[in-house]
Amino acid sequence: MTAEIPEADRLSRKELAQSYGYALELIYSVPELEDIFTRAVNAKKGQYTSDRFIAELQATNWYKENDQYYRKAWTAEQIGGADWQTEQQNAELAVQSAARTVGADLSPEESAALARRYLYEGWSDPARSGLLAEALSQEITYMPTAQGMMLQGQAGSFTDQLKQQAFSNGLKFNDDYYLSAAKSVASGLMTESDFQRDLQAQAASMFPTYADEINAGMSVMDLASPYMSVYSQTMEASPYDVTLDNGDVRRAMMDGMGLFEFQQMLREKPEWMSTKQAEDSVSDISLRVMKMFGLVG
Repeated sequence: MTAEIPEADRLSRKELAQSYGYALELIYSVPELEDIFTRAVNAKKGQYTSDRFIAELQATNWYKENDQYYRKAWTAEQIGGADWQTEQQNAELAVQSAARTVGADLSPEESAALARRYLYEGWSDPARSGLLAEALSQEITYMPTAQGMMLQGQAGSFTDQLKQQAFSNGLKFNDDYYLSAAKSVASGLMTESDFQRDLQAQAASMFPTYADEINAGMSVMDLASPYMSVYSQTMEASPYDVTLDNGDVRRAMMDGMGLFEFQQMLREKPEWMSTKQAEDSVSDISLRVMKMFGLVG
């Protein structure tokens, strides 16, 4: 039979709980804590000291299974009041600010859920900021703008640079590639430099003759410029219409063809016969033949 708890003990529970740094409603919400507290205030040889209560608490499964961030947030939520509301609001503001920075799109429900994790998982600790970045990276997506669907924030800035590098090296990727790249960088799984090096390696592999120059930092566009100029002049095409997508330019570079050889190859194409150069050349040849036969003076 359990002995009746003395009236003095029942009256002093709140005061005793506060002396241990806990509120009664906190203690009673976890059975293990309630059991320890009951023993602490009714010990036959005197009530537990604060140190002993804390030592007993630290030995519970509840304490061992939940880290310091969880315990702190859980305690604050159980106590509630204005302080907890302020913590929640500040956490949500921090999450929303970080989301805008990286380019994540959050619904109100997602923002509230991440704010709760922010408190319970200690994302405000600089050493754990990567957890927030990882969570937000999954919410990066294309958002509507006046220019169409685009990535925003840091994700947008990074992928704009990556697209420019890909274009300058004659490489093409779909939107899913750039979205995946942005998420990987935002989560910390990879860095911007990792993707930039990968594009450089792909370009060097595609144009092995120029691998050393590409690996040294030159773009395929820079290396292709003389070929595009020869093509424009020989085929009488607008310089603005000659890009790295041009099959003749790409083939010449991939084969390591010299500029003179490239020009001769272009002049053997049927399309060259439609140029003014070809017409002038034919006229010149015809004139010389006629002179040889004395048909003209």
